[in-house]
Amino acid sequence: MANTAKYFALLECLKFDRALANKGNTSASQSSLPNNLLLLHKYEKMELNEQLHKLCLVYQLSPEQESSIDPGKSPTVAYIVRLQHVLHVITKNINFHSDAKEDLISVAHLKLCIKATQELSYYTLRCQLHEDFYKSPIFQEAKGKLLANPCLLLLGIQFFVDLLQIRQFHLANSMEQVQRDLLAGIMSLRVLEDSPKLEAAISYLWEKELKADYFRHILLLKATPLCQALAEALHQQLLEKLNSPQGFVSLVDALQQTPNVSATRHAEIIAGIVARKGFSQQTQGKMIVQVWEYCVFYLQDADKLCVGVLSLRRFYDLNERNKRQIEDIIRTHWETLINPEDVISGLILMENQELCNRILICQHLFCSSSVACLPSKLLVPYLPLLLQLYDCLPLEAPAASQLSNLITRCLDNRERENELPEILLRLFKWQMNGEMESHHWHTLHPRILIIPGQDSLKVQIKVAHQDHQVAHDMGRILPGLLLSSFHHSLTCNVFLALLRFMGNQLSEEQDGGVDLLSQESELKDFLHSKYQLKLDLLIALNQMVAHQPLRTHLATQTKELLIILQDLMQSKRGYNDHILLIILNLLEELLEGSEELRLSDGTKDLQEKLRKLSRETRNQQILNSAQSVLSKIQAAWRPTKALQTKHFHEARAIIEKDQYHLQAYGIQLLIDLMQKKDPVTLSQAHTVIALALTTLKSKESYVFLNCVRLFVQLVHVMEAEVLDKLSDEYLSDTAPLDRRLVVGEAILKVAQELGPLCYRYKAVLLNCFMHGARSLLDEFRMSAFANLAQLCRLLAYQVQNFFQELLHLVNSELTSGHYVPAKRAAVLVLAELLNGMDNLLDYQEMLLPIYRLLRAIEAEEFCDPQMRQHAANGLQILNEKCRLLIQTSLEEQQSLQKQIKVLGIKDEDPIKRKNTHILELN
Repeated sequence: MANTAKYFALLECLKFDRALANKGNTSASQSSLPNNLLLLHKYEKMELNEQLHKLCLVYQLSPEQESSIDPGKSPTVAYIVRLQHVLHVITKNINFHSDAKEDLISVAHLKLCIKATQELSYYTLRCQLHEDFYKSPIFQEAKGKLLANPCLLLLGIQFFVDLLQIRQFHLANSMEQVQRDLLAGIMSLRVLEDSPKLEAAISYLWEKELKADYFRHILLLKATPLCQALAEALHQQLLEKLNSPQGFVSLVDALQQTPNVSATRHAEIIAGIVARKGFSQQTQGKMIVQVWEYCVFYLQDADKLCVGVLSLRRFYDLNERNKRQIEDIIRTHWETLINPEDVISGLILMENQELCNRILICQHLFCSSSVACLPSKLLVPYLPLLLQLYDCLPLEAPAASQLSNLITRCLDNRERENELPEILLRLFKWQMNGEMESHHWHTLHPRILIIPGQDSLKVQIKVAHQDHQVAHDMGRILPGLLLSSFHHSLTCNVFLALLRFMGNQLSEEQDGGVDLLSQESELKDFLHSKYQLKLDLLIALNQMVAHQPLRTHLATQTKELLIILQDLMQSKRGYNDHILLIILNLLEELLEGSEELRLSDGTKDLQEKLRKLSRETRNQQILNSAQSVLSKIQAAWRPTKALQTKHFHEARAIIEKDQYHLQAYGIQLLIDLMQKKDPVTLSQAHTVIALALTTLKSKESYVFLNCVRLFVQLVHVMEAEVLDKLSDEYLSDTAPLDRRLVVGEAILKVAQELGPLCYRYKAVLLNCFMHGARSLLDEFRMSAFANLAQLCRLLAYQVQNFFQELLHLVNSELTSGHYVPAKRAAVLVLAELLNGMDNLLDYQEMLLPIYRLLRAIEAEEFCDPQMRQHAANGLQILNEKCRLLIQTSLEEQQSLQKQIKVLGIKDEDPIKRKNTHILELN
């Protein structure tokens, strides 16, 4: 047994410049290699060729391969052999896999081994790669350091495959770069000549090390421009490992460790790798299974799940075979509910959590908004099943909401004219069998019973007794689902389709008689076939009529609605009187709330149909209803009180929401109503002021700015009330400082909107800000002076009335104030006051005090630079206005100067005309 302490002491003497290369240590000095080689030769007495022979025997190199390695030819090769021999002796004489006390080594010795391994991997592996790998920045530094020797590289590969099995060396990912270099070395040799040893090395990296690291290294190597043979070898490795168990999961883990890349971008990259046309159909089939299993496993992780969803969609779009496979997977997903294997009474088929998971994965597959999900047409055969499940689940359960999203998405994506009506008619007729087996629809098994669990939000799926039948009341289930959702346009389309079905039922020819029914079952079938569809349609329409959003959408599709109603009026069947009565009541309600419908072009034809129906019907109720509808069409339309106040209450309700974007939208609605002179909104102006004051507290800048716009609009309706309310709020000592500051900004915006007309409220405005300028709060005082400066610019022509008090305030702040921003604002007041003066002659008495004060501030060297800048701006404004005044005076004097002129003396020669008169030619 060798003395490992001696070898550890030898490693301590060496300097490993190439260790920790993953930290960018590429500028190390080259002088350490000769010194290290000298120390190794000095303390290791075994000859160099003997060390090489021993290593070749252990790592199974043939004599021919050994003879091709000449350690004396290059110092680097000699260094590789000697350092490799030292590590070999240490690893073979210490049992790293044992936890026995005598086999443990210190942390310092373990770090030495790791550094030596990293140093050796640099020279053995990285310096002997295929030349194309050096095009990559991560390998470029090692180019030309050593002439590649395939046998020496094979010896290094065999050595590192054995060394990497020591798990202590993987401390803090210290072997990650070694594994990358090892894989690059293996691929470099495989291009030259493949061998079982290289295949075994690759198998070790895949099976024993982290599969995510393997994929990351493969993709990193593929990113380099490589020769065709090397690129094909790497691509083949990628395909082979993707097709292996856990291949897709490992690829996702490898790429999701990339920082600063969104989950959607990760999904696009991975889907682009796995779903390619170049893969064989068998490989694609296996990958689809892996992706589905991945989605099931990571069901609760939305970021990871989007990768699987997008990959399935890309596979689905590749070819028809993939489409059929995905369809089969979805069918198997619901097979337990459609056709369970064991139908034994009382058997529990599924617990609540399993059912919720099955629904949730479908919701992600078909309703995900962050990635391209599977086409919703795959859900069409399962609509009866989904509707039955929705009916059996508690409405408060999350699974019920997910089922609602699935069903509404599927229906909403269907073509409106033909596809959607066909699906609805098939649902209401409950026709599950199609022309071909692939067109069959799926329902719950007749023996399946869904019962509530102990928790009110949980259910349990059991096998019921033999006589049990699952309900499928579409007249109740589908309308209830639509009315509880927010897909109002879909609800409108479904309503029109059902109304059209009703028209078709009214126009059907009826048989003259009924054959003799001998059994009760025959009677039941007869009643079901003749009346069940009409009953379901009546129930559904009756449910949907009272839905207010539906009426709103119907008002936008009056043409189609009137065509359907006209068709309904043509029916003459007596047993349909109740249906006609319902249609007439519906039309009356629609006319009551919609002027657009009453004024539309189709109402003229509808009136003729109604008059004809009134003449021909014998039912007094239908006659009365038809006359009532006619009177509403012909009479002048007057909106009800509820309709008059509808828009105002809607805007108010939206403002009172907690969401910022809704509040901003509600404010915009109120502004539009006030601009249109809406009488209800104008009469509720005080309520609008209260809403605006409440909303002004919002910390969202977008809401605040819209609220200021609302105050500006309110000024045109009630000027004094708005300014009084805002002033009281501004001067309230109990209000928070931030609140008072934003109110001050709102007051200023309102005054700017009024412009010169705000002189009527100068007392309120000036007292408000002058009072604020005396506040003990520094920030509030600064804000008051800044607002006062803008107000002085507006009211400069009224300045005589408050100049002395204003100058006193400014002097007081400049002499006794300690808050520099407030002083700056005070100086700004004087500058803006000068800016607002139109004619200086009207302000002669005030100019000298202002000039002296500004001149003193501007000349003070130790004064605040911003204050001096404000003062200089004020003096420049005064200078320009004085120059303009003098220039104007001079021009006026010149225009009024008297002249005495004697005609005929020193007259200027007249301008000669081109066409001189004939008498002037001489």
